[in-house]
Amino acid sequence: MNPATRQHLQQLGLDRSPFPPTPDSAAYFQTDALERELVEATHCLRTRSGFVLLTGEVGTGKTTFLRRLMSTLEREDMVVSLVFNTYLQGNDLLAAVLRDFGLPAEGSAADNIDRLNRFLLERWQRQTTCVLLIDDAQNLDIESLELLRLLTCLESGQEKLLQIVLAGQPELLQVLAQPAIRQLSSRISKHAQLCALAPDRTGEYVRFRLDSAGADGAIALDEAAITALHRASNGNPRHIHQIMDRCLYGLYGQATGPRRIDAALVRTAAAEAGVQRRARARRYPWALAASLGGLLAVGGLVLSLRPGDTHAEPASTVASAPPAAASATTAPPPQHCLARLGDGARRQVQVPSGAAPYLRQHDDLCVQATAQGALVTFVPRVPDADLLQQQPNTRLQQLQYRLRQQGHYDGQLDGRFGPLTQRALRRMQQHNALPATGTPDALTLHLLALPAAHADSPNDMDPSRNGHG
Repeated sequence: MNPATRQHLQQLGLDRSPFPPTPDSAAYFQTDALERELVEATHCLRTRSGFVLLTGEVGTGKTTFLRRLMSTLEREDMVVSLVFNTYLQGNDLLAAVLRDFGLPAEGSAADNIDRLNRFLLERWQRQTTCVLLIDDAQNLDIESLELLRLLTCLESGQEKLLQIVLAGQPELLQVLAQPAIRQLSSRISKHAQLCALAPDRTGEYVRFRLDSAGADGAIALDEAAITALHRASNGNPRHIHQIMDRCLYGLYGQATGPRRIDAALVRTAAAEAGVQRRARARRYPWALAASLGGLLAVGGLVLSLRPGDTHAEPASTVASAPPAAASATTAPPPQHCLARLGDGARRQVQVPSGAAPYLRQHDDLCVQATAQGALVTFVPRVPDADLLQQQPNTRLQQLQYRLRQQGHYDGQLDGRFGPLTQRALRRMQQHNALPATGTPDALTLHLLALPAAHADSPNDMDPSRNGHG
């Protein structure tokens, strides 16, 4: 630690940096879900069950999870190799694996594989499990992935000699879905997925990091600050670190003693760190919103909806989408709020109280506090009936396009309700502090129907102008 950083932390009463820019497994925020994933991954490797796959968006903690897994495996006397430079391909990748296992990398690929095989066989005879961890595996080409599959073919006649963990961004799933490497995909025995933090977990995470650095309650965030932090970071731990690190500098002006971080400081820090919340959606005439359906229907004629397309989603067997939350009975919303909703059949949905600050930003929602959380009244812009019937369909294609506009969906606009679309819906719901059900309920569809902030003309909302026409 350099002297300037040490002085900065000491002035705040901290022993170490609570929000470092690099992976920090020393102060690991353990949740029940993370512990379950770690235990299951360790068990699969211990029992030599096959490949373990770890996926998550940038900044969700994949490298930290890998390092914690590595520590767990080494405590069980396993031999572990960690390769993080996946821009190495083919024989260069193989050479990196050998060197990390402490072996010389010389000669041809066949020579190196033979040398690795002898090493693994010797360790197997000692009843020692060897594990290869590969970070940023989405960068590997098909030939390198096939090489890894061949390495798992090294066996004693009874067991596989090498266990492999592939960690990468969600694009890795698309790579593994290619028919050319289906033999590798079929050997995946465990898929661990890391997600962004929910609003309530965001506050817990920040407090844990501060206490782990020695704050001992001397630095605190109020509830409004936590809401602003989650809104700006979308629950992404890396973005949380970037924002909170700037917030700590903003505390210098406060007197010694308990220091508080408020929502204004969080918003300023987010802007300075380059982590901005999405701009509020512009209001557009109803005619333009309605024209989106026509534009996407035309785009659907251009798109190829072949069931066998490499990046297409398999159709889901879900028959219908349940509502995001149960309806609640309470006093009617104020008349001035209902007047903004316009004509049409109104819907009411009960949501967690944490969602209220986000939903109140929309003029066409009436949000009331209740004993159970918050009650949302709205006139649906999009019907939710029969959405998942007769796939593929244009309405699902519209849904995928909206999710893509908001940065939640990175799959093909194929009009099918599959795992990628469900994951995107969960992200979108989590971003709005709604229950992350992954189902297209009435409120979720209504929020998605709001015009995109960057759509300046009808042509900007045509999916054929986004690389799929």
